Amino acid sequence: MRLHHAYTAFDCHNLLGEGCNWSALDHSLWWTDIEAKCVFRWDDDGKVAAVRHLPDRAAFVFPRARGGFVLGFPKSVVITDPSFTQFSQVAEIEPHLPQTRVNDAAIDPYGGIVLGTYNEQGKEPVGGVYRIAPNGEVVTLLSGVAAANGLGFSPDGRIMYFTDTTNGTIRRFALAPQLAGLAEIGPLAGPNVAPGSPDGATVDIDGGYWSARLRGGCVVRIDQNGHLTDRVDVPTMAPTCVALGGEDLRTLFITSRRTRQSSDELLRFPESGNLFRVEVGQAGRPPFRCRV
Repeated sequence: MRLHHAYTAFDCHNLLGEGCNWSALDHSLWWTDIEAKCVFRWDDDGKVAAVRHLPDRAAFVFPRARGGFVLGFPKSVVITDPSFTQFSQVAEIEPHLPQTRVNDAAIDPYGGIVLGTYNEQGKEPVGGVYRIAPNGEVVTLLSGVAAANGLGFSPDGRIMYFTDTTNGTIRRFALAPQLAGLAEIGPLAGPNVAPGSPDGATVDIDGGYWSARLRGGCVVRIDQNGHLTDRVDVPTMAPTCVALGGEDLRTLFITSRRTRQSSDELLRFPESGNLFRVEVGQAGRPPFRCRV
């Protein structure tokens, strides 16, 4: 197994950094600090960051192919302009469940968005996973979810990955064309494949699944046969999400959090909440474009 060590790229001290994704439109990394109600952009060429404040918590931000951005607010998905000042709702998510909020999300191979929800008040699996098509249509893909995470797609767009952090199994689903349906196939890995619990994830060009291990202090790569090939040690116990980007798509970016970490842990890992990076051997696949 190859071992790597990530280091701080940007000293942002996020409360809850999440939803990082690489945009080919502006060659930048985008992510959110959910609890601080902010969106961050990291310009990897200039090594500078920009911050935008939001009216609500956002779990994800995706640049749109048509301009502007899509945001995942707690109970809705919205479109906003490039200045993040005007917002229009695309879809309402679980309005009947006050305990849940929008959580992990990924752009699908057809330009839609697949997202899942998180129960903020317990571990009861009352939430779900949904797909928002480019035309705004919302379809329920899965139910019985407590903490949706790890969403990603194989390079050929035929397999969707998903995990519920509360049980830790990384599940796989075969996708019908145009995401007209999905059928569960054998899991990629069980909860004990690596330390900690699976959080955000990305898939590289060779089909390797990179999983941020919350409370495990690392990110691991799992190949298509379920074997660990790489481990990235991170100077925090709480990595939250990952993305492959940079000029050759071989830079692994890692977000993290400071919330729900003990004072002792923050003393041991003062870089918690930062954006980390490390160069890895596998390249990311070219990002799917968001057409919502």
